[in-house]
Amino acid sequence: MSGKDLLRTLAVTGLLLVTACSAADRPAEDTGGRLRTGLTDAERKTLGGAEERLITSCMRDKGFEYGLDPDGPRGEVPTRRFGLDDVAWARAHGYGLAEAARSGDRGGKAAAEKSPQARYIASLPPRRQAEFDRALNGTDRDAIVVPAPGRGQIFTSADGCQADARRGLYGDLRKWTEAKAAVVNLEYLTFDDVVAEPSYTKALADWKACMKARGLAYPSSSQAIGAVAEENRSRTAEEARKREVTVAVADAECNRAAGLARTGTRLQREHVRDAARHEFARQTRYYTQAVTTALDRARSVAGSD
Repeated sequence: MSGKDLLRTLAVTGLLLVTACSAADRPAEDTGGRLRTGLTDAERKTLGGAEERLITSCMRDKGFEYGLDPDGPRGEVPTRRFGLDDVAWARAHGYGLAEAARSGDRGGKAAAEKSPQARYIASLPPRRQAEFDRALNGTDRDAIVVPAPGRGQIFTSADGCQADARRGLYGDLRKWTEAKAAVVNLEYLTFDDVVAEPSYTKALADWKACMKARGLAYPSSSQAIGAVAEENRSRTAEEARKREVTVAVADAECNRAAGLARTGTRLQREHVRDAARHEFARQTRYYTQAVTTALDRARSVAGSD
């Protein structure tokens, strides 16, 4: 499995993460040029809330109810791309397999159908449902096409309440979409270079040796998780829980002893910073300027409520 495949797997399964981000997981910043390469949890909440309020106002101006669902956790679960090194958390949660399963259930179709917003849309006649969709998502969802480095292209609408809200916060929608697509991919794009660094391969070798000494010969933490999940299918819930915690605690202790997550996070920050300064400097500059402006606009939106 390549480094990029591993990163994609971790992002999709969400099995290596679970608690709030540690200091090592916070977005990197170029302290010289103040280049942003991410958002804090508080900033993400501020911007997300402002976008929802703008969309709600726009949709109601068009004669539709929006924003009916109660506030709840939004966004993706933060990943630990270089393994789990929180021993206390591992003792309490194992790898978080149960939490991941519950999160998947909450995001399923059945849950969505029970939401107030979904019930409202379902109550509309077909013609009004189509009008609701156009009002929210615009007349052409492929109107703006931008490259997503390493992942192909991103398609988005240029009109509709969602596009208008984002334009109101971030400015030029094409430039913002392109900038965000590049910046949020910087960790993905630099991952292979990070795991090829001698200091990282040394830390990984130390982690493997530590795990092997405990009778757990896994090539990587992600493969340990996959093996535990597969093996636990034939175990009782109590046996599965015990096995998961045993392996996860060993994994976390070996990770901490080897400095695997610390090394990976440090190296990734360096590689992301270099990519932001050079190859993706134009996109990162626009992202930085747009987010700074958007945060001011978002606070104004919140203050006008």
